[in-house]
Amino acid sequence: MLDAGVGMTVEKDSFKAGKELAKSALENMSAKPKLAILGVDSLTRKPFDYNQLLAGVKEEIGPEVELIGSSVNGVLVNDRFAMRSAGLMLLGGDINVEKTFNYGKSRLDYKNIAENVYQSIKDLEPNKDRFMLIFQDGIKLPQEVLDKQKSLNSRFVSLFTGLVKRVFMRQIEEFKESGMGMPSIQEFLEELYAKGWSSQVIGNVATNVRNYDSIEFYNDIVGKDNIIGAIIAPQGSTKFGFGFGAGAEPTGKSCNIEKNIGSFLLKIDDKPALLGLCDAAGIKKEALKELRGGAYLNYYTILGTTEKTKGGDVIHLAMTMTNPDLENLINSGFPFEKVPNRVEIFQSNTNILHKTAENAVKQAVQNLNNPKFLLGFDCAIRFFAYGDNLPKIVKTVNNAIGKDIPKMVLGSGGEIFGTKDIDYYFNNMTFVTLAGGD
Repeated sequence: MLDAGVGMTVEKDSFKAGKELAKSALENMSAKPKLAILGVDSLTRKPFDYNQLLAGVKEEIGPEVELIGSSVNGVLVNDRFAMRSAGLMLLGGDINVEKTFNYGKSRLDYKNIAENVYQSIKDLEPNKDRFMLIFQDGIKLPQEVLDKQKSLNSRFVSLFTGLVKRVFMRQIEEFKESGMGMPSIQEFLEELYAKGWSSQVIGNVATNVRNYDSIEFYNDIVGKDNIIGAIIAPQGSTKFGFGFGAGAEPTGKSCNIEKNIGSFLLKIDDKPALLGLCDAAGIKKEALKELRGGAYLNYYTILGTTEKTKGGDVIHLAMTMTNPDLENLINSGFPFEKVPNRVEIFQSNTNILHKTAENAVKQAVQNLNNPKFLLGFDCAIRFFAYGDNLPKIVKTVNNAIGKDIPKMVLGSGGEIFGTKDIDYYFNNMTFVTLAGGD
């Protein structure tokens, strides 16, 4: 039988926090854990000592239990949401942790990493029900690049995009050498699926929205430019289910991205990017000022695409930052090297977020008679947008899977969801779920 336990801590002493976290997760388990999944909040200004936290966890669960995870943007365990916290989920019983991996230089070396991962798993016995759980370092830009974003907001850049793009892209490549820049999860999974991997992938791109200082965890290792994962297969009567809830609905409107430097959009519909979006969406630029408190992350009007698959339409949303003071620039969450020319405009509100959270959980449990756990990656932008509605969201999740089922939802900087039938694996404004049971 599958077994699971969860724990949360806000203890200030990092070593004690790790021990408290693990004890709490262990106390409701009857089976020995085989995998530990750790999320550590990064939104507060007094972070944990990560090495001490890991040491505390490992002292309780033992060195033989594989541990993977990352820093996150807020942690929800069962009914409790907290910042400056850490959450831990332990899985044991009828599962097989077939392989785990940890590679550095995830931005530069994704092709070799994909080859190494595939070579390590290609001889596994065929099993259509196995899946891969991944944590990868996310957007990590030095202050000079963040400052340079404002310099992109000019008519000169719009006119001479090619020249500026070459300079900017060269600098991004240089940053990769020091473990910074844009994540490579899209490229990594394209390589992996092309080689023959055919199973589900789910996980978190560890972008810390406060300061871009993301961290990855593997056993007792603290990484800063890593891709970490576990390949998990069911045993006995165990089943796994997955859910995907894009937190917006189509408006029926679209626009053309005519000039861009990676995911920095400069011109939309032959107008400065922000003005082009406002015209296409039918919104007033002045209305965007109300988003200032959230760094102009727009959770009402969002760019994205709809992908046609065998299983139906899949909506991929991209972070959309709309600063009304930067008419020539929209900072988006599209994969840096895969920005589409034509994009759709989606709309969201708390009712849509509530509905998509419910649907993501129901999808994950629909084929389970006896759910045993729920692990979720919920976009940090959604967490911010929930506001005072968070208790309502928690109640809805409980109603969909059961109040007493161990649950951990991590505030994500990019939601990973991959199958062999889709082409986009990196999402924003999305709730991705994994459930296990009989």
